[in-house]
Amino acid sequence: MGMELTDGNSGYILKSITLLYVEDDKEINKQLSLFLRRRVNMLFSAFDGQEGLELFKIQSPDVVVTDIRMPNMDGIQMAKHIKEIRRNAKIIVTTAFNDEEYFIQAIDAQIDSFLKKPVDPRKLVETITRLAIVAIQEKELYEKSKLINFTLNSLPNFILTTRNGKVEFANSTLLSFLNCGSIRELHSKYKSLDDILFINTRYCDISGGCADLMSYIKEHGEDEIIVSMNTGADNCSPRAYILKYAHLPESETYVFSLTDVEIYENKRKELEVITITDELTGLYNKRYFNETLSLHVNNRQRYEYPISLVFFDIDHFKTVNDTYGHLLGDCVLKELSKLVSEQTRGQDVLARWGGEEFVLLMPHIDLDGAVRIAQRLRLDIEGQNMCDINITSSFGVVTYMCGETERDFLNRADALLYEAKNSGRNKVCF
Repeated sequence: MGMELTDGNSGYILKSITLLYVEDDKEINKQLSLFLRRRVNMLFSAFDGQEGLELFKIQSPDVVVTDIRMPNMDGIQMAKHIKEIRRNAKIIVTTAFNDEEYFIQAIDAQIDSFLKKPVDPRKLVETITRLAIVAIQEKELYEKSKLINFTLNSLPNFILTTRNGKVEFANSTLLSFLNCGSIRELHSKYKSLDDILFINTRYCDISGGCADLMSYIKEHGEDEIIVSMNTGADNCSPRAYILKYAHLPESETYVFSLTDVEIYENKRKELEVITITDELTGLYNKRYFNETLSLHVNNRQRYEYPISLVFFDIDHFKTVNDTYGHLLGDCVLKELSKLVSEQTRGQDVLARWGGEEFVLLMPHIDLDGAVRIAQRLRLDIEGQNMCDINITSSFGVVTYMCGETERDFLNRADALLYEAKNSGRNKVCF
């Protein structure tokens, strides 16, 4: 956006543009066309306004240089038609006449620049270059705007912008939700922002008075607020949305992003599940298990209920992987997890500790009860054909002793697991 005209870059700028030159005088047209053709990327020339207009429609040049008085269609008429096709088209008028009426018409036609005939070539190049810079910048802005609009229209969130309180833009997601085909239709259905969004009752005062949305934002400046949306449908109750916004004070523009609270909560819960779950087995992961263990140990010191812990793993699991492959090994881990999960209570915490090791936390179960459960699990695993192979498991069972640390509690169970493995496997040690 910071492009400036210098002797060094004027040639480069001209070589990047296309130019339409319209002049009915054949000799002037020939000479100036020859001069311009060497300097611009592509030149199109015409001898009257009608021919020039047709060329503009086909070629869409960056800059137009035209005489005023020409047969068939004069330069002013052509300029008006061109501006109807492309409002920001850059047009330079050349004339040998000091006709005030023509100048007024040229201003009405939004001509960008005037040059007196005979045209000074250096002055013409400077003027074309200056307008070319503007045309290039506008083209870049347009491309960026297209990219931004595409991005905004692809977002699942509702996006809208306001300037001085009036809605200027709404992404296609929001327009579709409001059953509007365009921003113009939205303006016809909703006279102001407050017809679309209104403050949630939680922000109203004790008497029930609710500020309008913009007044509330300006007064409180909160990053996020809860709003409701009017869809215009009689049979739809307003839904709650989390509104975030950015303020551009120099243009008094606000950009709003709205996320459905229900969708937001569902995604938050999904992410929460992901962070506490083992990806392969669907059991809790080690981090969640440790957090829950800490909670129960702290509670145990106040309420003195028994907590039992079972460490178990799959016997000779390395042999399973080496013999049948890791895919079947993963299948065994998932089948075992499913089998044990089906036999646990809602308050129990079953987690994958790592590799083929698992841990089961059972609050309100004493050592005898935990040993019976472990024995039942051992027999079920031994008797179950998992992924077309037979496996066994070893178990270490402990109950919490007053005053011991969580690490000591875990280490005792782990030590008993290894005692079971070292003394023949497929057994429960306690």
